[in-house]
Amino acid sequence: MSPRNLIRSALLLYLVFPFLFLIFQFNITVWPEWRELVWAFKNSFLQAFFSAFFSLALGIWVALGLICFTEGFRRHYRMVLEVLCLLPNFLPPLFTLLSILNFVDPFPMGIIGIVIAHTVINFGLVGVMLANIIENKIGSLAELAYIEGASRWQFLRQAFWPVLKQDLFLLFLFVFAVCFGSFAIPLIVGGGKGTTMEVLIYEKIRLSSNWSEAVVLAVLQSAFIFAVSFFARRGGTTSSERIANLKILRMFSGIGVLLLIMAFCFVGYAQGVVDGFRQISAFYELQSPLIWNFLGSLAIGTSVGLLSFGSLLVIAYCWPKPWFEKFLAGYVAPSTALCCFAFLIMGTNESFWPFIKIPLAFNLLCLASLYRMGWDGVLRGLESQITIARTLGAQAPQIFKEVLLPQISQRAALFAGVAAVWACGDYSVSRILAHRDLSLAMMTETLMSSYRLGMATILSLSLVVCGVICFFIMMGVGRVLSRKSF
Repeated sequence: MSPRNLIRSALLLYLVFPFLFLIFQFNITVWPEWRELVWAFKNSFLQAFFSAFFSLALGIWVALGLICFTEGFRRHYRMVLEVLCLLPNFLPPLFTLLSILNFVDPFPMGIIGIVIAHTVINFGLVGVMLANIIENKIGSLAELAYIEGASRWQFLRQAFWPVLKQDLFLLFLFVFAVCFGSFAIPLIVGGGKGTTMEVLIYEKIRLSSNWSEAVVLAVLQSAFIFAVSFFARRGGTTSSERIANLKILRMFSGIGVLLLIMAFCFVGYAQGVVDGFRQISAFYELQSPLIWNFLGSLAIGTSVGLLSFGSLLVIAYCWPKPWFEKFLAGYVAPSTALCCFAFLIMGTNESFWPFIKIPLAFNLLCLASLYRMGWDGVLRGLESQITIARTLGAQAPQIFKEVLLPQISQRAALFAGVAAVWACGDYSVSRILAHRDLSLAMMTETLMSSYRLGMATILSLSLVVCGVICFFIMMGVGRVLSRKSF
């Protein structure tokens, strides 16, 4: 077996490790109770369906606002608005939860609370994606309809919906799949009546040590998400080089909706900061663990960033290979709870071991997201150069070192920096694999669980500092490697 095939096989085994380890570790002797399974599946389905529905509805509205800024200097405003749209998706869920929990009091726990949190996180991403689809697919058609004097309603009914209904359905499925497998949000705001499949897996293992039922639940959940993801990946958009006149679709109220929701989030977060400063005296008892947990967050974030950076470069080294590409495109990360518990029972969890297991588990869980977030597009854009180099007789190591590495190092560092920021704000993976609070995110989640939202909000400010440090560390690594590759 060639070194590249050996590396491909090792990466594939790493990605499916939780399933293989638990299947061989535990015999499937007991199936979950039917009523309990249906109840958890119903909760997961309902919260994912309504999260996707409201995210899509608000996303359409915001997209029609974003296309108001398409020409000339207006593009600068468009970039700022898109950053606002993507901010809830870029930041860890902890910040969104703190914003809405501070603003909405009392907050509705259960399915309604999960839907609110997921909608706030995902509607902006849907808006940005849909605005690009509108410009690329129906820009010329909208311009022609405007010239011909068609009304907005006529265009929406006779052109917008018929042409884009498949894309809208795919966006719906995309958000649905993401929300169905969510763990961090339901863990905090799900409550007793909002137990989802992911939370039930966590409870089966943590509370009753029922591994057999947990493995079955995880396999069923992953199979369902894989089926949804398979349909969500089908289809595509055509590209358009010319900026079209989209006046027939422009709705400035969409910008108002975006700014209103973001204002609510900022006001909620600011309210939490003010409340936290009123309780600042309570932080004296947290001084010592605060310093150590800041260093713990820094270590976890940097480790995840380096692992993600290395994993992305490994994927690039093994590229291209049809079956390898298909596997990565169809790969569905295992249940967060199941993946973490697989690492939990493998060896000891004392001393420094959580600082090894947490980055490995988090990297495994986020690698598929990083790949679909644009890493596959980066590699496909270089396929022609790879083909030319192979035609001229270059071998795989030489192609990777002299063709790929100089061009992809900084992009890989950018993706790894995003993963490091996510890891700094993660509490779900750490909550399972750590026997005590080892990071700022875990401390923040502990304060949130005890309804000390003000203190939690103040503490989350230090998470921003930690995330920025980790992000720039990764960008520095990418810049140094890129320079040395030339």
